[in-house]
Amino acid sequence: MNESKAMSCKILTDWFGRTDAGRYTAQREQQFYARALAGLHAGTVVQAGMPDWALWPNGQAVCVGRDVEMQADASAWADQALDLLLMPHVLECCDAPEVALAEAYRALKPEGRLVLTGLNPHSLWRFSCWFDGVRLPEQRRCLPLPQLKKQALSLGFTIESGQFMVYVPAVSSGKALKNWRFMEAAGDRWWPHAAAVYGLVLLKRTVGARPLPGREREAEEAGRSMALGVAKAQAGVK
Repeated sequence: MNESKAMSCKILTDWFGRTDAGRYTAQREQQFYARALAGLHAGTVVQAGMPDWALWPNGQAVCVGRDVEMQADASAWADQALDLLLMPHVLECCDAPEVALAEAYRALKPEGRLVLTGLNPHSLWRFSCWFDGVRLPEQRRCLPLPQLKKQALSLGFTIESGQFMVYVPAVSSGKALKNWRFMEAAGDRWWPHAAAVYGLVLLKRTVGARPLPGREREAEEAGRSMALGVAKAQAGVK
């Protein structure tokens, strides 16, 4: 990992763990992941980014930064190896976020999911001095949501769901955060694009025949192979 990537990752990790605003934001994001993952059943799960966040139930996930060392834009996962990939704030740590998205698509199995969160550079926080490369990564490293959506669709992802979160202004103290919490409900209704963080659930949509749920595992356990091909679904970008 080069110096700029390592610095961005350390900045984020420190901010989330050591500041009131960071802990508040982390809590909101973890609630998003809990909702997005509720009811999902996945075999091979990888979490890349925020290794201190246990996002998959019971900790049954390979965690980059804790279990393995790997760059998101130069991953070593085999093609179509992962059922679920979690990427909290990975794109801010990449010099080439579009390559990281392409690597995620390559590594996911057909119908696999990518769940990610990122800092919104167009939020109310842009008027603060937080995106200074000291408290938070520089604003230029944060991918705007429309650009992210366009890149994801061009790769073949389908946007399954999304959410904006954290509408409080850039205040540092816990007391100030409590005083501004009324903006969470108001912001979600009146100015969603002003939120500090966005979350997306992306599905690797494919066309062609697929085994019914459970049948693929049964075939593997019985020592039988399935010769089913898949093709990339072309998603239009408007």
